[in-house]
Amino acid sequence: MGIRRRLADPVTGNPAAYEPDLAASLTVWAWILSMQQDLFRALRATSEAVEIYRKLVALAPRRFTQPLRAVIRLQADVLDGLGRIQDAQTVRDWLAANPDEPDSHK
Repeated sequence: MGIRRRLADPVTGNPAAYEPDLAASLTVWAWILSMQQDLFRALRATSEAVEIYRKLVALAPRRFTQPLRAVIRLQADVLDGLGRIQDAQTVRDWLAANPDEPDSHK
């Protein structure tokens, strides 16, 4: 993860080229952490991935909406695991209220 983070650094790297890979790596890392029940670290990783994907969706919605939604679903599962049931439901409610509509993305 350290290499991807350095490559995506806005000062020393090239975020436009490497943020997608960093977000994808963070998502996989969060999933691994959640399987190991390291939920606090998994939540941090999902939060960082969500932040990156939200920026990327603004630039290329067709490419990044599905990965954003996937990490948000994972984040809801992690919140459930942490006992933050209401927060998890809020996330799921947002997903339901904002369905992905690929034809509307230009």
